[in-house]
Amino acid sequence: MIALAPAVLALVLLCVSPAVASERAEKPPLRSAPPSRVAAPHESSEKTRVVAPEKSHDASTGKINVNTADVKSLMTLTGVGRKVAEKIVEYRDSHGPFKKAEEIRKVEGVGNGVWERNRDRIVVK
Repeated sequence: MIALAPAVLALVLLCVSPAVASERAEKPPLRSAPPSRVAAPHESSEKTRVVAPEKSHDASTGKINVNTADVKSLMTLTGVGRKVAEKIVEYRDSHGPFKKAEEIRKVEGVGNGVWERNRDRIVVK
């Protein structure tokens, strides 16, 4: 009987293994749930009224309103880099809005050359 034990064990393993394998094959693999979809702002079902702020620049004409322009917009002026654009914003914040476009020349870093190259693009509204 002891000699039969390994043979019986081998037979049991052969019979059980295919059953376990077929049981696993019948079950679908576990899948994670699809991520929930969050609606983008433009997909909202509610209608909202958006009021556009006053334009700081007009892309079609290239005009820049120095009273509302941010640093990035001011940097589109010829000869105006980040530091000068920041100085224009600082000057405007501390002295109030420009009354005339020519007043931009009062800002340190904006000389006659910058003014002359951009005079037809600088506006005050």
